[in-house]
Amino acid sequence: MSFRRFLRHQLTLLGWRARGLRLADRYRELMEREYWSSDRWREYQEDLLQRFIRHCYDNVPFHRERFKKAGLTPADIKTVEDLPKIPLLTKPQAREAGKQLIATNYPKTSLKAGHTTGSTSTPLTFYTNKERSEYILAGLWRIYSRCGWQPGELIATIWGFRAHDYKRSRLNHWLRDTVSGITHLNAFQANDQEFSYWCKLLQRRKPTVLVCYASSGSRFARWLLDHEESLPSIKGVYCTSETLLEQQAEMMKQAFGCPVFDLYGCGEAVHVSASCEQNRLHINPDMAIVEAGEETSDNRTPLVLTGLRNWAMPFLRYQNGDCASLLDGECECGRHSPLMKLQITRLSDVFRFANGKEYPSLYFILRLYKDGFSGVELFQFRQLRPDFIRLEIVRNDHFDDSTAQRLREVKAEIENHIEQQATVELEYVDQIEQTSTGKHLYAISDVKPERIETATS
Repeated sequence: MSFRRFLRHQLTLLGWRARGLRLADRYRELMEREYWSSDRWREYQEDLLQRFIRHCYDNVPFHRERFKKAGLTPADIKTVEDLPKIPLLTKPQAREAGKQLIATNYPKTSLKAGHTTGSTSTPLTFYTNKERSEYILAGLWRIYSRCGWQPGELIATIWGFRAHDYKRSRLNHWLRDTVSGITHLNAFQANDQEFSYWCKLLQRRKPTVLVCYASSGSRFARWLLDHEESLPSIKGVYCTSETLLEQQAEMMKQAFGCPVFDLYGCGEAVHVSASCEQNRLHINPDMAIVEAGEETSDNRTPLVLTGLRNWAMPFLRYQNGDCASLLDGECECGRHSPLMKLQITRLSDVFRFANGKEYPSLYFILRLYKDGFSGVELFQFRQLRPDFIRLEIVRNDHFDDSTAQRLREVKAEIENHIEQQATVELEYVDQIEQTSTGKHLYAISDVKPERIETATS
């Protein structure tokens, strides 16, 4: 480790220590487990699970009551295979339970409130403790190490700014970035003028890791390619909180000249999985237990998550609405942790029509993406009624008559594919509203099953 990087790493640790977080020990702990054997992982996870279950039973009123109703005690849950004995926890149930999900052995003053974004449903408030924060940050460092990042090297993020971020002075922004070692870029300001500023700033600061939403990162990548700019210091791009499509990953790989990694998790169960150098998604067994739920009628498999690092408000056998497949075998990268593959669409991301047929939002997204469409900066499909879909298009400098003609052809193809159950209306707009955290949603359906029944009755 160079002396400069050593000093920067110590400054970062001191900054987090001032906030009560001890990251150095957590990072060493996590890195020791990175290449454990599958047997050792299983032994560790089951020991952690048994302690977690005992904690839920002894200290969390909601879980204790559920155990009693199911006729269970902690002694009944010894392995991951025993977990299906416990009833599923859904988001509406968690919202209704509220503070009954908070562990009574954690002082209220030690808890910090967090919120899901509510991009596909009503937001959920949850509470966390410092230990969870330590595992989140140290867990990210472990994941970044997969591209060759080392402690003390700089990081850049393209993320949604919160309200208080706008109130920071220029000096305050500089101090935060310097102490944390993270250059914060605002996803809400992802436009050509900002891309030019981002490029110059990152060329000067030389971060080795870029963390971003797939939508913002791929737009920045396109700008870099169009303007023949490069960021040679970047060793790895990490995408999270949005679906990472293959076309986006390829564009970022070309623009940044490095591997692109996919991260998956949620506020209720952090760092569930992350991809490796072989582009395969590894579950982090020391962060979460992942089960496959019952397959739906359209062949999707809901995830059932148990987050192992938030003991202040434990989410036990939690169904968050995401879908994935659990894979057999081991990866060529040398890690022995279990593998999974995201099925991309949430259970709620389905376009429903009056004839009873349902189409995953991924169909619409990939139909527009498959031909490239260099003249399209951003797009969003939105089903407003069972018989009406609006397709908003943000054009860029490459847009021409041939792009417009191809979009009309796609519109007709989609209408034929869905058997003329809905009209697709093209609308050209200057911008598309993002979520409150700066994410971009490529497809949204406002149509719920009950609306279909009402429309057809």
